Amino acid sequence: MREKPFAAAALALGTLLPGMALAQDDAGEPEIVVTAPLEGSRIESLQGAEVLNRDAIVENLHGGLGDTLDSTPGIATTFFGAGASRPIIRGLGEDRVRVLQNGIGAIDASAASPDHAVTSDGLDAERIEVLRGSAALAYGGNAIGGVVNVIDQSIPMRAIDGMSFDGLAGYSSVDEGTQGAARLGFGAGDVALNLSASARETEPYDTPVGTALNQWTSVRSYAAGASLVRDWGFAGLAVKRTEDQYGLLPHDEDEPGGRIEMEQTRIESRGDFRIDVGPFDRLDYGVQHSDYEHTEFEGDGEAGTIFNSEGWEGRLEAHHGGNRLDGAIGVQFSDVDFGATGEEAFISATNTRDIGLFAVERYDLGGWGVEGGVRYEQREIDNATAGSRDFDNVSASAGVFVRPAQNWFLGATLARTERAPTAIELFADGPHLATESYEIGGADLSQETATSIEASARFNSGPLRFEVNLYRIEFSDYIALVERGDVWWLDEDTETSGFAPNESDPGIPVDAEIFPVFNFIQQDATFTGGELSAAARLFEMGGFAFTADAAYDLVRAEFDGGGHPPRIPPSTLTLGLEAENSIWKGRVEIVDTDSQNRLAAFETPTDGYTFLNAGLTFRPGGEASPWSLRVDGRNLTDEEGRVHSSFLKDELALPGRNVRFTVLASF
Repeated sequence: MREKPFAAAALALGTLLPGMALAQDDAGEPEIVVTAPLEGSRIESLQGAEVLNRDAIVENLHGGLGDTLDSTPGIATTFFGAGASRPIIRGLGEDRVRVLQNGIGAIDASAASPDHAVTSDGLDAERIEVLRGSAALAYGGNAIGGVVNVIDQSIPMRAIDGMSFDGLAGYSSVDEGTQGAARLGFGAGDVALNLSASARETEPYDTPVGTALNQWTSVRSYAAGASLVRDWGFAGLAVKRTEDQYGLLPHDEDEPGGRIEMEQTRIESRGDFRIDVGPFDRLDYGVQHSDYEHTEFEGDGEAGTIFNSEGWEGRLEAHHGGNRLDGAIGVQFSDVDFGATGEEAFISATNTRDIGLFAVERYDLGGWGVEGGVRYEQREIDNATAGSRDFDNVSASAGVFVRPAQNWFLGATLARTERAPTAIELFADGPHLATESYEIGGADLSQETATSIEASARFNSGPLRFEVNLYRIEFSDYIALVERGDVWWLDEDTETSGFAPNESDPGIPVDAEIFPVFNFIQQDATFTGGELSAAARLFEMGGFAFTADAAYDLVRAEFDGGGHPPRIPPSTLTLGLEAENSIWKGRVEIVDTDSQNRLAAFETPTDGYTFLNAGLTFRPGGEASPWSLRVDGRNLTDEEGRVHSSFLKDELALPGRNVRFTVLASF
């Protein structure tokens, strides 16, 4: 196994520093993180935060949301082929990472199974914000690992003068894929209107070991939204329709692959008001209703399992601010009906209701300050066949920060977070073909509790930027899906099924399908790791400014009684070099993904791999140009790579050499 401890990464970052003094300070406006209840500069967030603007999203746009964010330090992907991927943050995924759309939950089925796509997509996003680490105070216990907020401007938050247009058109060679997105904005006095549409079509992609079987995609989304924008703020309404179809990997190379057809209609209202009520000067709200359904079709075209998720979610926050004290109080509530029907449904109809009350405050004395908060949350889960469970969760955090010198920010946070189990963790009971297992929930599971400590240091002076985040999370009663030791079999010819001690049991019919049995259990676990990144302006030559950057992330996870949780991402190291002037921007980077040999009992090791990526952007007329042309190359050496955190890692390699052409226009 190739080890890359933090010392080695720090040594690599040291190569960025020579020549730094030749550069000029070009520090721009600070990036503001709107996902956190205490909105503020990213550089002064006590949590590890990342902000991807439109250019950064387009540069990293690959497949689903998890694949697009995979290059962000501390984030990995579930990668279930071309059609489905979900973010993993610091080794935590599924229900421990909340995926939001414009600050409100997506209400889809992506956390239920790795073959279910996330309805939020970077293709039409204006901005994506990521909070690494526990964001449970603001978004509930199922944000114990972090939050990903996809902001698409379906509801205009800014006034529009006349008419505006943003568009994207692209082509990728590895899958003969086409991508397109367009947004039209209209302004009439205080009223702003946005109309948008996006689409992606891809064929099965090429890998260094052949063409990936049945890995095609077809995605469409349409949205219309309007808002009233005045001096007091804005309030608006939007409707968004998403239709997604994608192929599933066949269980056998000689069999046709199935497909998933998904659709969602989302109605959303948001507003942000400037007020003067007691200590509060701002009130914002968001509420949405979603109707989601997807059908899994067999290889012969027959409809199989149907998943439905319908419900609503809302939140209301009141903010106050002053010279030293800033804070927010809020309430969040949701009511979601989720169920599956069909021969392969592994959970029956379930209703989940959540309500949470929270308060967060920050006291800033200039040179130093403190921040803290508390949240009370109640979850009620009612299953049609197994009954109901109620949970009361209390989470709290406290942090301190120091500004020891200009451009420096140091912070540390201690948090205790409770997460209630999900309906699937409690009530699953059936074959799950996506994971090729029979899953059994634990009806008596209790809350899991995470005690975490995180320390961060950041420096930003324009020519030099540096950030390090270190964390340790100790879970009490961590909920994990582990192999039980026996198997479940199904004989379709006789329509019989049952459990057996092992696959060699003589009682299993000859032609029966056999699945290992997995069940949800609780045991203590510890996650330790961090992210380190740096960038330095090296020199200027020929009208170009040259900048080097590096990033490294690492997570180690183990059960306190021995062994490791499954599918923990390996460490990654990225080294990049950019050259830019007002018209051209070029980048070359090496992304080295380590091997993974720290395994759960039922896992196999995964080899490391190194990708060479490059990109070139042309902006005719300079930075103010209304359009630009991009050429991006990924995995240019056509190296075989497999994602350890993917259920399909042994069957499906990552795409091989890919060249993507993209045209962007904005005016």
